[in-house]
Amino acid sequence: MKNIKDLIFTLLLTGLMTLVILLILSKIFIPKYIDHAGNRMQYIIKGFYEEPKNSLDVVITGNSDVYRGISPMEMYNKHGIASYSFVSAGQRAWTAYAMLEEVYRLQSPQIVLFNVDELYSDNQSSANNYIKVYNNMELAGPKLRGIFNKDYKKGIAVKITHFLPIFAFHDRYKELSKDDLKYAFDAFVDYKNPTKGMDVVAVSNPYTGGNYMTETDEVEEILPATIKYLDKMVDLSKDNNTEFVLFEIPSPDSWNYAKHNALQKYANEHGLKFIDLNLIDIGIDWNTDTVDGGDHLNIYGAKKVSNYMADFLHENYDLPDIREDEKYSIWKTQYEEYLKIIEYEEEFAKNRKTK
Repeated sequence: MKNIKDLIFTLLLTGLMTLVILLILSKIFIPKYIDHAGNRMQYIIKGFYEEPKNSLDVVITGNSDVYRGISPMEMYNKHGIASYSFVSAGQRAWTAYAMLEEVYRLQSPQIVLFNVDELYSDNQSSANNYIKVYNNMELAGPKLRGIFNKDYKKGIAVKITHFLPIFAFHDRYKELSKDDLKYAFDAFVDYKNPTKGMDVVAVSNPYTGGNYMTETDEVEEILPATIKYLDKMVDLSKDNNTEFVLFEIPSPDSWNYAKHNALQKYANEHGLKFIDLNLIDIGIDWNTDTVDGGDHLNIYGAKKVSNYMADFLHENYDLPDIREDEKYSIWKTQYEEYLKIIEYEEEFAKNRKTK
């Protein structure tokens, strides 16, 4: 009996020590994205956790169209709105739901804005896109439920990397440096995000495809695999006394009138607001306001979206103006940092043109 107990103790101790070693190695081997340019997703996700609990009145959700196409800092500057874009690249509806659960774990927003075009993607996103989300989320219920959701079908090997990144980045041993030790446990990294979840780009590549919103009575139905998560997000927001607002950022690459009809129909049936900025003249110039030929906006297009949405929120909801609130004094400093980031990106775009 004693030998069996000793064996069990030894196995448990060995397992625990192995786990600790793997966790430490994971911290060392993961890439050290120590600036915003290195990995926008790390700063978007971890920056969200730097926002004080229950301090955000508006949270914006969705895919890369959002982190390129709307600026919380512009909305702050115009009407003092406290918002954050808690979004992810290549987002799928099941990931959106997990992230919305995480929002409500830490924040009590009055409004959630959801950019809807991802509802027309029911395939799996890249493993890298999932890694950038779940590896940076805090270990809590939303992360666990998101990883083990049956609609997230990457397999156990990928899912293990969300807990032990060493298995995804073990081949970095050839490039390890002093920075990998220095920044292993985030002790020297400030994840406070002065763009509040936006990825600022000033490069322009025009869209030349002409009118993409020709009016039609056709309806491109929302996919069955995604509409169930839209229903769940609507219900979750109701349970948290939040108004869930649908919107669509201008995007010739991913939007059309038949999709608009489907979302307008859904909004009408569920008593939701739907703001389709593809049908509203907000001054978008497709020669200058897109970074990649109509898929994503750049900072110039994003400012136009942000100004419109700031006015919409200001006119339709009783949101506090935080600009003179001492509790939000850091936002003034962050706004200045945000302006410097824009200047840097504009200079980068200018130099790119001259090469």
